[in-house]
This record gives sequence, C-alpha cells and structure tokens, in this order.
Amino acid sequence: MRTEQELKELLQQDARVTPALLDELLLHIGSTDSELRDGLIYPQLATYIASESFTIEDTNRIFDFILSGHGLMYRMGTADTTAVLTRSFSALVLAELLVMDKTRHLLTQSQLDRLSTYLQTYLQQEKDVRGFIDGMGWAHSMAHIADVYAVWFTHPASRPQEELGAIDAMIRQLTRSDYLYVDEEADRMVTAWLQACHHGLSEDVLLQRIEKIIQEWLVSDVTWGDAEWTTYRNVKQMLQTLYFRLKWEERSDHILIEEWLRQVHQRTHGG
Repeated sequence: MRTEQELKELLQQDARVTPALLDELLLHIGSTDSELRDGLIYPQLATYIASESFTIEDTNRIFDFILSGHGLMYRMGTADTTAVLTRSFSALVLAELLVMDKTRHLLTQSQLDRLSTYLQTYLQQEKDVRGFIDGMGWAHSMAHIADVYAVWFTHPASRPQEELGAIDAMIRQLTRSDYLYVDEEADRMVTAWLQACHHGLSEDVLLQRIEKIIQEWLVSDVTWGDAEWTTYRNVKQMLQTLYFRLKWEERSDHILIEEWLRQVHQRTHGG
C-alpha cells in the first residue's frame, strides 16, 4: 500500500484508475492533506465515476464503502477531530455516484432503499459541522450532505414527500446553538429543499416543518447567552436565505417568510 506522498505523486501523473487504485483512493478519501484530498482524490473519483469505463463492480465497491463504518459514518461520535473529513468527502462522492446513477441505473433497488434511512441517521448524528479547518482545509459536512440531498431528491428512486424526517433533521442542523454557520451551508440546504419541492414535496408541507421548529424557538424561555444568540443568528440566516430564494423564483410564499423574520426580530429586539 502506498504512502499518501506516493499516492499524491501517482495522481499528479494522471494515473489510470484500477480496482486496486480505487481502493486506495477510498482509503485516503479523508486525508488531512487538503491538496491530496480536495485537489487530487476527489476530482479523480468524480471524473472516473462520470466516465464510460466506470463499471457496476466499481459502483458496488464505492457504495459499500460509503454506507459502512469506513465512509459516511466513520468514527461517528468519537473524539477524532479529523474523522469528519472522511465522512464529509464520502458524502461528496456519494453525490457524484447518484448523479451518475440517474442516467446509468447501476445501483440496485435494494441499495437505493437503504439510502433514505442511512442519510437521515447521518444527519441526526453528525456533530462536527465546521466549515473551513485551519491546516486541513474544507470539511463542510452540512454543505456536502446538502449536495447529496439536492441530487437524491431528483433521483428517480427518491420520494421527497416521504423524507420529512430528513427535512426536519436539516432544519434542526441549521438552527443549532453550538455552531454559527458562516460558509453558505443554509444556501446549500435550501437548494436541496427546493429540489424536493420540484419533485413531489408540497411547498406547504416544507413551510409547515420550518414553522414548527421556528415556533418552538419563539415560545421557549431563553436567557440570551452565547447559545441563544447563535441560534438566533442561524435561524435568521436560514429564513433570509429561503426568503430571497423564494422571491427570486417569484413564489408568493416569501411573504410568509418575511412575517417569520419579523417575529424573530421582535423576539430579540422587542417592538
């Protein structure tokens, strides 16, 4: 097995992907070397997945890796501060796999049936939502899983109207109190939601799920410490993002979002 430096040198030479090399790419998908991970491994995997030479055996190898303890759920819940890179980039590769499968249909129905529950479990359990990490580059777990959903909601096997648990989990991730989102995570999530609305999810149902969580926060008792202000800023950012996306698409629902924003502002500033 090559070292990461040897793998980097090999990929810089635009090596042909073989089953053995594919295994190495997956093994190092969460490398802390951002040049290797972001600049070489991920682009190589994305290019190969989109190529005509990509086979059903390759599909199964990547899918089995991602939906295992080595991929999307790698060291979930542990104190490992680098494990998020493996989870997050497994999500990004899964998005590429789903894009490919929309036209080539290499994933089986059994494999696709596993996705809905697995992705929702990931959303509910992921705690490391850092965007850019000094010394390691982009982790961006919430943006990457949003990218997966943006594709999954448009896949022929997906039923967005049955993904309310995932929608709720995404909303709760965006309104958390322990991390302030600053890297366009809300925009990526909203993109996924609007894709769901274009493919079977009622927009009214989406807004009801958002309103439920917003109202829970509006009526809760708060002391306005750091956690409460973080939630406020995250809620405001999510609603503003949704407001402008709906307005840009000329949907009347943006007026409802405007009212929620007024209530959120009133909660924190009075009057």
